[in-house]
Amino acid sequence: MNYVTQILFFFGAIGVFNSFIISVYILFNKTFATLSSKLFGLFLLVVSLRILKSLFYAFSTEEPIWFLQSGPGFFLLIGPLFFSYVISLIRPNSFWVKHWKYHIASWFSAIVLLLIFIPFSTYNELNKVVVLPIINFQWLAFIVLSVIYLKVSSKNSVASALQIKWLLSLTVATVIIWSSYAFIPFEYFVSGSIIYSILFYGFFLFFLIKKKMVSKVFKRVKSNNTSTHSEKNDLLIRQLHQYMLDERLFANPDLKLSVVAKKLDISAHELSKLINDNLNKNFTDFINEYRIEEAKLLITNNSLYTIEAIGNQSGFNSKSAFYKAFKKVTNTTPAKFKEQQ
Repeated sequence: MNYVTQILFFFGAIGVFNSFIISVYILFNKTFATLSSKLFGLFLLVVSLRILKSLFYAFSTEEPIWFLQSGPGFFLLIGPLFFSYVISLIRPNSFWVKHWKYHIASWFSAIVLLLIFIPFSTYNELNKVVVLPIINFQWLAFIVLSVIYLKVSSKNSVASALQIKWLLSLTVATVIIWSSYAFIPFEYFVSGSIIYSILFYGFFLFFLIKKKMVSKVFKRVKSNNTSTHSEKNDLLIRQLHQYMLDERLFANPDLKLSVVAKKLDISAHELSKLINDNLNKNFTDFINEYRIEEAKLLITNNSLYTIEAIGNQSGFNSKSAFYKAFKKVTNTTPAKFKEQQ
């Protein structure tokens, strides 16, 4: 290598090396015990290997080493892992999160089949011309799917506003990385690794300066029992909100504490204590707040409904209970609220 290529290799490799270290740190550090953190660690690890492979390919002048001979098959994991990470933050109770292992395992099986039936060493051109573009399309498809989920679920997501901004920023960075490899010729793959290094250190320096944001974006579990218990409570609260939004449990006027507790796989006493200790309200007030929000939407969007009908649609079993709860939450009556709209 001459000096120019050495410098290019250095700038391309430094970001990959450090992102690889961080991905391993996240995966094996017990304080990052949440599923979303582990999925991000896996995503970062696979992307790091993708960039490293392209870097070796750009500077490979001799017979390709075994690392390059493995082919592009394992790139199939990038898109699914990115999608799984996004969903784990905004929809932790969704089908994709509950069955993420089967989802990733299915793509891993596809990788094994590619290695067996279309080995890179034997079908070099086929992998470059056909397989790699298909994999890039699959990666893009999962990015688009993630964006759709973000757009649809952002208002009803259990993720914080800061986490939503992080996911949007990460999505933009992922699109830039995807573009750098989808459109840049093989001989210029080093530029993709340099772009990756710039993006990686941009995020790294931001989180280094804004240290408090790290714990808000990547939930950490401390070693003591109190923190572990708190983490479990936070997860249960997120699941509780998600059930309210996804299954509209509040619309059932005969909803019981035991029914909701069963969905969370805890006792009715534990659920009551969870709501009291973490939300500073009782079960009835918690459910009624969801019902009032539903009523406000119905009043705003359905002017033909009577006040009593709106109360019934929102989950109240009587007109008096509806008026009392509405007044308690909004400091006004349903009729006056309707007039204001």
